Amino acid sequence: MSIKKKRIMITGARAPITLHLCRVLAESGNEIYTADSVFHALAKSSRYSKEYFLYPSPKFETHRFIECLIQIINKREIDVLIPTCEETFYISMFRKQLSHYCDVFVDEFDKMKLLHHKGNFIQFVADLGFKTPKTFLLSSQLVPFFIEREFPSEFVLKKVYSRFSESVTFYKSGDEIPKCDFTNSSWLIQERIRGTQYCSYGIARDGKLLAHAVYKSEFTAGIGATLTFEHSEKDDIELFVKMIVEKLSYTGQISFDFIVNQAGIAIPIECNPRATSGLHLFGKEIAHSIINDEIRETMYPKKETKEAIKLGVLLYSMKNVKSIYQIKRFFLMLFTYKDTVYRKNDKTPFFYQFICMYDLWKASRKNHVNMLEQSTYDISWDGEDI
Repeated sequence: MSIKKKRIMITGARAPITLHLCRVLAESGNEIYTADSVFHALAKSSRYSKEYFLYPSPKFETHRFIECLIQIINKREIDVLIPTCEETFYISMFRKQLSHYCDVFVDEFDKMKLLHHKGNFIQFVADLGFKTPKTFLLSSQLVPFFIEREFPSEFVLKKVYSRFSESVTFYKSGDEIPKCDFTNSSWLIQERIRGTQYCSYGIARDGKLLAHAVYKSEFTAGIGATLTFEHSEKDDIELFVKMIVEKLSYTGQISFDFIVNQAGIAIPIECNPRATSGLHLFGKEIAHSIINDEIRETMYPKKETKEAIKLGVLLYSMKNVKSIYQIKRFFLMLFTYKDTVYRKNDKTPFFYQFICMYDLWKASRKNHVNMLEQSTYDISWDGEDI
């Protein structure tokens, strides 16, 4: 099926997923523009990016960011705007305004906020009848007796707005809780579910799931940022995702994290209503799901597709390899999985990623955060009023 050539701008150009999306949409015959709020952005170096634009920080200069987007859209006559990273939430806030100028592939902010808030998401899913971990918002008054009464074994503390599991801390009953400010209900306490973590990535339009991938979280940066990808068929996870997007009549990219417990039940843990690395499992056929309104059948990755962010694996995962099995898996992945950044016909990003990583490291030192936190430092949305 052919797609009419469109001018597409993809934001969040710093991320490997954006580089991949740039490539596959360009290979489908579209004209691709990329943009971000950092000078050294990975997709900027791709031969598939016709032009790169530097815009103000979505987090710290939100209104200037939106004004800049409108200027670029008008200047280059953009047909479709596709956000990929945390700037997605700011674009969603101004979706109605931006939609006057082009198609904006993101949903309304009320839906995004519901899914992004880890406590509200769990309550929403529980109300639909799905099994969820026991979850409570924290306050200073509730901490002492809640832990003792409700969580007799293991539990988790996490922020209601976070990414990459950056705030997740595991505890056992009897452990002392660190002194944190729980007065504004920005943290939650949650039952710890033992099992295997799986992630899903999907593309939906008007409540129809048009593309879907499920992958096991094996090698990660930190606790939650998966670095290797191989599609797994999980019917219960797909059914869950279809029900959520249908219930919300959702449009855009959407991702979920699950723990498959010892009974084989996939229990939803959190939602990321934006692009995540499962996008790497799709080729140029994904363009149909994103920009073709006529597609209504769910698309899946090819079974033989195996991808890895290999620089990330080398930087983050080697230190967590602790068994003979993990060592074998590590080297099997390293030599048999396809690197998400390297392409024979688009080699520059492979070398440019080292400049991007060095720039990220320098910025993390300046802002006194780790590199994962720095990767979303100027684009994250944590419930602030705009």
